Amino acid sequence: MLNTVGIAESSLWTRADAMKVHADDPTATMPAISYDFPVMNEDYWIWDTWPLRDIHGQVVSFQGWTVIFALVADRSKYGWSNRNDGARIAYFYSRGGLNWVFGGHLLKDGANPRSWEWSGCTIMAPGTANSVEVFFTSVNQTPPQSVPAQCKGYIYADDTGVRFEGFDEVTDLFEADGLYYADYTENNFWDFRDPHVFINPEDGKTYVLFEGNVAMDRGTVPVGKDEIGPVPPETVTPDGARYTAAAIGIARATNEARTEWKMLPPLVTAFGVNDQTERPHVVFQDGLTYLFTISHHSTYAEGLDGPDGVYGFVSENGIFGPYEPLNSSGLVLGNPSSQPYQAYSHYVMTNGLVTSFIDTVPSSDPTVFRYGGTLAPTVKLELVGHRSFVTEVKGYGYIPPQIEWLTEATADLF
Repeated sequence: MLNTVGIAESSLWTRADAMKVHADDPTATMPAISYDFPVMNEDYWIWDTWPLRDIHGQVVSFQGWTVIFALVADRSKYGWSNRNDGARIAYFYSRGGLNWVFGGHLLKDGANPRSWEWSGCTIMAPGTANSVEVFFTSVNQTPPQSVPAQCKGYIYADDTGVRFEGFDEVTDLFEADGLYYADYTENNFWDFRDPHVFINPEDGKTYVLFEGNVAMDRGTVPVGKDEIGPVPPETVTPDGARYTAAAIGIARATNEARTEWKMLPPLVTAFGVNDQTERPHVVFQDGLTYLFTISHHSTYAEGLDGPDGVYGFVSENGIFGPYEPLNSSGLVLGNPSSQPYQAYSHYVMTNGLVTSFIDTVPSSDPTVFRYGGTLAPTVKLELVGHRSFVTEVKGYGYIPPQIEWLTEATADLF
């Protein structure tokens, strides 16, 4: 079924799907993280993390260095609970994807016109030697603004390390329109963030995924039969479910600079199911399109339950779907119930490796916790048709390169 703009209608993650979510399924549960985990950097809290990659999703090695980006905040100025108040994008580099060296903040001081830098992605600009583009969320508290934005610069490297130049001018890309995606006037709990840029192999065009909410005045629309799905007799949908309305959004680039975009209807909506579908990203494999997102136990709708972790959907018909929940429920990789907040913000790479950050790990005394702010062990995910399986545990923060960035040599690197 096509809508008025000629693409498939949004797929639904239904309450019936989410009722199939089961915590501690061994094929979809992240192994418990040890209380004595190592800390990647003693000076900065580290959370949402993503690699330098090409526009097709492969992790890049530049002059032999792998580079990752993360939200960071100074540990001496911010606590774990208010780290977002100091959020900046920083970069780290490594030979081979372990033992990360802190490189500094990516954006120049003052480049972001708003208060905070939140999650996004970073790509090598196609067809260039060393041009880099970061897409991130430019966030303001007062007045409330959350705007996907782009900033450009250059990467340089030698035997001693990596540095970046430029990243001094931010371009806003688009804002919630109130038509496909709720804006602040419709929903003062709205989410509009986390741009993930990629080329769709089916049509060769450039798109961006992002987190949004279904466009409607929050709480004014009852959850319908389609959003509930095929549930058992006498199943009651609590009235409070109408306040959850997450959506995985998409827009198409309309210029080669990737600065102008046309917003399209959401790929997947979760009205009546969940209120957050953060950091959506995509993996193309074996003719299937895998759409991943992360979500919280705390953002599920009333009457539903599920762990913090990765949720996913699969399409046999390309990026516009229709999508079905992976593993029937949508759950791909949840935290164990013994450590429900141990890790978050998972990112599934095209080789199946999944990185995340450590949040809170309990000790043998359940009243004593250790805050993380560092990278969790990387795990391996096998994708088999409409199913997924956790199969391996790698090192803490293991993010190896997949390809060497092969371009003409650049001179005067330092």
